[in-house]
This record gives sequence, C-alpha cells and structure tokens, in this order.
Amino acid sequence: MALELRHVRYFIAVAEELNFGRAALRLNIAQPPLSVQIRDLERELGVRLFERTRKGATLTQEGTVFLVEARQICDQVARARHAVNQATVGELGHLRVAAVPYAFMETLPRIIPRFREENPHVLIDLRETGTQESFDSLRTGAMDIAFVRQGGPVAGLEVLPLLRGRFELIVPRGHRLAQSHPADITDLAFEPLILTSRQISPYYYDRTLSSMAAAGITPHTVVEATSIQAQLGYVASGLGVSLVPASAHWMQSKHIEWVPLKQEIVTTEVAAVWASGPAPLVLENFLTIVREESAGALETPRTDRSDEFRYPPSIGV
Repeated sequence: MALELRHVRYFIAVAEELNFGRAALRLNIAQPPLSVQIRDLERELGVRLFERTRKGATLTQEGTVFLVEARQICDQVARARHAVNQATVGELGHLRVAAVPYAFMETLPRIIPRFREENPHVLIDLRETGTQESFDSLRTGAMDIAFVRQGGPVAGLEVLPLLRGRFELIVPRGHRLAQSHPADITDLAFEPLILTSRQISPYYYDRTLSSMAAAGITPHTVVEATSIQAQLGYVASGLGVSLVPASAHWMQSKHIEWVPLKQEIVTTEVAAVWASGPAPLVLENFLTIVREESAGALETPRTDRSDEFRYPPSIGV
C-alpha cells in the first residue's frame, strides 16, 4: 500500500479524538472504513500507532512521534495549496522590471510601492537599462516589462505611453541663438548637432532627425551622446547644440543656455513596454496598477520644472 495524504489526515483525527467513533464523525465517514485505513497505515509503517481500548485508543510512542510529522506534512500541503492559489491569481511570483533612469524618479515611485503593498509575495527584480537594451531583454524574455523613452510601435512589443514632454534647444553660453526666445528649428540648419546615440535610444534619435527633416534641414551631426547628461556636457564644451527633453531643465549649468522652440516638438518621456501576446498574471496585475497610476499623466509637462526635479547626477535615455 502506498502512503497517501488521506491516511495522514485520518491518523491525525484519531490521534486528536482518541476515539475511532468520534474521529469517524469528524471525518464524515463510517467507523469500519476508518479502522481499516488506520490498520493499513500501521502495516505500511511497520509499527503500531494506537493501543485499542474499550473506551477508545491511546497513542503508542511511535504514534506520538508520527503525530508530529503528520501535522508538519499537512501544514506543508496547506502552504503549498495557498502558494498555488496565489500564483493562480498572480499574487505570487517573480517580476523583472527594466527602466531608464528618468523613469526611476518620475514614474516608478507611483507604481512600485503600491504594487509591493498589494502583492507582498511577488519578488521584484528592478534594473536600470537603456531603451534599446530594454527592447532586447524583452524580446529574449530576460525582462517582463520595461519603462523606456519610446513613442511609436516596436515590432513584437506592446507600447503604452505614460508621460509626454517637449524638446527644447540647448546652446553654449553666449551662443548667437541664446538671444532667440523662442528659436526657430530652421536656425539649426548650419549648427553642429549633438544627438542621442541611436544605439541607446532609437526613438529620441529618430524623433530629432524627423523633426529637422520636416523643417527641410539636413543636420550636421558631430557627436552621438550616450546620455542626456552627456549631451549637455558636449554642448557646455562648445562642440555644438542639441535638442533635449524640457524635463532635463533640472540639470542646470552655467555653461549652457536653454532656448524654447517656436515649433512644439512633443516627445514621449516614459512608456511602458512588454512582449506581445498573453501576459503572465503577475504582469497583468502590474499593468493594471501602471494604467491606474498613470491615468491622466499624458499631458505635456510645462517647461519650467526646475523646482520639481531633484535627480541623481547621471540621467540616461
């Protein structure tokens, strides 16, 4: 006979009641089948678990030892059942989240604390990555969701814009365009341009070039930077001018000047991106919070945000 969970449950009932009749009532079965199951269990274990008496039963030494183990078995089964139920509804598991640095300060603080409070048994693996790196990780299954700078569709991925902003022009201190308020994008026709590297952020790279192409400008690119902070650094060093999100106003420098544009070039500051197709329940629960917490956040932020930003010194794209 193979030892089954029901044998353990039957044994615990008899051990706690110390009476086969009362144990049978508790288990909602007849007494003779219960007695048979206990004899089968004793035969399987090779020991006597009970001493039968006219008044009921008492545990043998072996029975006392087995009662401790039997209760642990049932407790473990209960924990396993609870864990499976949690996993079924997405309350247990592992969620891998990638994000550009800007999202850590502007978007994730509204989402991660609430998700952790509502899903305390989900392990969150949160990593800082660039936009293109996030796309690659989502496609290979290394990440479940990413918060990136992306405004348009991406093959094989779902894109949900969460926050939008505007491009502004930054120029070296004393540059001729520093006196233009606002400047016209056509003023950049003959200026050396600092671009965001396409390997880091395809969206920002393409958004910049498409905006200039729409104005009939062929840009003269001199540097492709790997972060917004690097873009500001190149401009501060006098290597050229650049278009960057107005949200980067907090990175003030005495060596650069911000110049608004006549043309409103709207960009996506943060978008949630995940692999197309059916999503695990843990991810679905996370996306519900993302949508709720980001509702109404697609308005274009104002350009003067210096009082709102207190970010760390390295902000990528």
